[in-house]
Amino acid sequence: MNEKTIATVALSEGGFSNLQETLCEAARWIEFVAAQGAHLAVLPETINLLHRKNASAPLDEYALDDWRKATAILCEAAARSKVSLVLPLLVRDNSVLANRFYVLSKDGASLGYYQKRVPAPGEKASGVEAGSSSPILWEGLRIGGAICFDIYYPHIVFNPQIESGADLFVIPSLTPAGSMLEYCALIYGVPFVLAYSPWSRILDRDGAELAAGGFRSETLRSGFGSPVLMATVNFDAVTLFADFNQQKVIDVERHYGRDVRIRFNQPNCLFTLESRSANLSVDEVMQEFGLVSRREYFAQNDPSRHQRTSHEASPDVPKEPV
Repeated sequence: MNEKTIATVALSEGGFSNLQETLCEAARWIEFVAAQGAHLAVLPETINLLHRKNASAPLDEYALDDWRKATAILCEAAARSKVSLVLPLLVRDNSVLANRFYVLSKDGASLGYYQKRVPAPGEKASGVEAGSSSPILWEGLRIGGAICFDIYYPHIVFNPQIESGADLFVIPSLTPAGSMLEYCALIYGVPFVLAYSPWSRILDRDGAELAAGGFRSETLRSGFGSPVLMATVNFDAVTLFADFNQQKVIDVERHYGRDVRIRFNQPNCLFTLESRSANLSVDEVMQEFGLVSRREYFAQNDPSRHQRTSHEASPDVPKEPV
């Protein structure tokens, strides 16, 4: 079992007069989620643009050249509270504009950043450049990323990060993502966290919604409740397609008892297997019973994979152009 509690914090776009107001409000809620037991807090996209009143104002006027210094009040609050932070910002790096999020450890150290892979048309017109990032190592897990518009290009954004071992995707956003979020969680078999102030969502690896909320709620708009969303996710888990695995499920449950938990998602023919014991890993269960993950099951049966293998094996067949 490897549980982490993840929080998103909604911040009202246009509700701040300057960056310091935004940072102070964010710091207040970061301290709140830390007190509630969060291990990781995720903020919405480009929080240094939330005080931008005029949508036509040039983006480069708001970009941060020294993001650590500019956001010190927030970073220090997170470090004092011992909570890790996903901090999304528009920055200027060597005269280049970049839409990024930085991952800070619970002691405030920067672990790395993700740079938006597919800038939206308005960003491109403003000179925001595309990036390409690998998952960021955090407390034994690999955090994969996307920012807003990225989610509509899963093959170029998520596929390379999954191949690099991403265990989780965090997505600071100004778009609700919709059904794409469930689709991606289901296909890639890892949890997805969308930090979108109107309606943030935390999805488990089978697409099941663990938590959802934000400023669409009339209660929150009326000034009641908190803009915080939280869910505890078990990262010692895997999804299994029913075919091949389903004959073994009862035996797994009988053998391990309360040390495992298995739930069935009927519409998607999907079992989710998780360890509920510190002394047992899902990998051990998989090996003991010869189970196959959903991702590997479909990879093994992918026609295009077999075509590629046969092309590579036969010197007489010309290879497809790359």
